[in-house]
Amino acid sequence: MVMELSKRLFPVGLLFGMLGLGLTSGCETNDPCVLRQAACVDVSLIGKKTDAAGAPIAYRDLSVKVCSGPSVASAPCSEGMAPPSCGSELASSPSPLTLTAVAAYSANVQGLVSFQLPSAFNDEQDEPPTEVDSLDAATRKARLLMLRDRDPRAVRIFVTQPQSAGQVTVWDSRCEEDLFSSDEWSKLKYYRVGKNEYRSVFAPLRKAQTQTP
Repeated sequence: MVMELSKRLFPVGLLFGMLGLGLTSGCETNDPCVLRQAACVDVSLIGKKTDAAGAPIAYRDLSVKVCSGPSVASAPCSEGMAPPSCGSELASSPSPLTLTAVAAYSANVQGLVSFQLPSAFNDEQDEPPTEVDSLDAATRKARLLMLRDRDPRAVRIFVTQPQSAGQVTVWDSRCEEDLFSSDEWSKLKYYRVGKNEYRSVFAPLRKAQTQTP
């Protein structure tokens, strides 16, 4: 179904996409993500506005892909390397994206890519890992790592870009989880999307190459 796999690109302060599909004027909307009738993900791409010399820069040919977490559970952090095979793809950006600043007063550049995940994913069993809340930090993390690898609602998100060595991962949600503090493991758990949840994800483009606008 087209609606199940729709991709909506729109600006967050700084423009890099087009006005989102399904958005309506005023307060009314029939967007299943907004109405909490589908599992959805907002991926905010975050980059620098200028290079070290203060010159404006652009991030070009970015692609975003949302994969089933268990299907790539064994693949380690891939930032700066070729992305692993997705295994089971849930959604992806339909075409390469360009991220540039359009407002001089902004501190960085941001772009938003929104995905409505397939209804089959939204129908998966949803058991949030609240069982870990009473555990100590070390035991909690170990338990969450085990649950993440088999949770049908776990997702892994890749932002990639073609570079001289080929397609390279410039942000990987698994790498972000590797950086989680004890508090973040307690509050965020891992990247998962519950039934009818609209989840926000922030992706700093750590390994991306830039060009002049």
